[in-house]
Order: sequence, then C-alpha cells, then structure tokens
Amino acid sequence: MPTDSLLVTIFAVAMIVVFAAALFWADMQTRPKQLANPPATKRRAF
Repeated sequence: MPTDSLLVTIFAVAMIVVFAAALFWADMQTRPKQLANPPATKRRAF
C-alpha cells in the first residue's frame, strides 16, 4: 500500500473516531438526569 493511501486511511479513521467521541460526549451532556440516576423504587410487601 502506498504511503499516501495509508495516510489518507489513517486520517479518515481518526476523523470518524473523533466524530463518534463528540457524539457520545454530546449525548452524555444532554441526557436527562432522571435517566442517568434511576430512583430507588419502594416495593410493597404482600
């Protein structure tokens, strides 16, 4: 594989990884706090 093709491939993969990390970070920032920390449910004794 020529060096130019290898550099383009590495750059493309790196950009996809950075984009995925940014989407994951944004999802964590906008996730409601209620879903992140589920409340302790009280169960009735039958």
